[in-house]
Amino acid sequence: MEHSTFHKSLNFNKLIILDCLPENDYQTARHLHENLSDKGFGSGISLLKIENEKKFRDILQDIKEMFSPELNIGFQPIIHIEAHGNSLSMELPDKSIIPWSDLADNLRIINKFMCNQLITFIGTCHGYHFIYNNHTIKEFAPVYFCIAPLEQIPAIDIENSALTFYKNLFATGNLTLSAKLLDSKKLYTYNSDYMLHRAFHETMQKNHRGIALKTRRETLITEAIMSLGEAWIKMSPKDKHDYLNRARKLLDVSLKSKESLRAEFEKLSIGYMGYVNGDVFEEIWKHMNHNKQGKIY
Repeated sequence: MEHSTFHKSLNFNKLIILDCLPENDYQTARHLHENLSDKGFGSGISLLKIENEKKFRDILQDIKEMFSPELNIGFQPIIHIEAHGNSLSMELPDKSIIPWSDLADNLRIINKFMCNQLITFIGTCHGYHFIYNNHTIKEFAPVYFCIAPLEQIPAIDIENSALTFYKNLFATGNLTLSAKLLDSKKLYTYNSDYMLHRAFHETMQKNHRGIALKTRRETLITEAIMSLGEAWIKMSPKDKHDYLNRARKLLDVSLKSKESLRAEFEKLSIGYMGYVNGDVFEEIWKHMNHNKQGKIY
């Protein structure tokens, strides 16, 4: 399913580079700052050296406090992290670790302040696990957009990829085009809007037809019967039969109705992203009705 409405207007006015690499490592964070500055983008960039867990947490707290209503400075940062990493966590120079789940919880707060516009580049080996293990529609999205290595990656590849991405992003303002310049075999790109909308579409295709739809219908009928209590027990067999027939016919229509699906879409969107894109719902609805066999692409 190709969506034409995933693109949204983004504002960013700061690149914060969190340099979590030991001094004796290849300095990708420092090089990124120097290279972007040489190309005329230095005024909007902050390079912050982090030696330990306390410094890392203090800086994240400082970023959160920049969104204080009293400041009212229109703060819209991009957060770039350079560190060592594995499938469970990132490592700081003093060998302390920040679990990916911990990082996600902190960035989720920042992303909520930003109304789901936080862009991140997780420049660590296995950084993909940061977003893969921590995005769920049961919570607000940790970030709007994330670029991260799928597995172990040479430092020079991180350096070149980050420079390519930011140079194009700052020159054009086009996030999608800038991300497409990167090697998808090495770097994973996550878009929370797209992920939610695709997940919703696939769920609706599976759950609003066949056995899944019948199971949901019967569950609702069972709940309705339980709520009737004594009234149901006192019904004659014919009345019960008629009641069940009417309920099934009504639910067959209502569960597949546009308004029923719209209500589910809006509930999920508000919880995960903080807003609803009605145009995307219309596109999903149109696609579902043109695709009755359940094929998604």
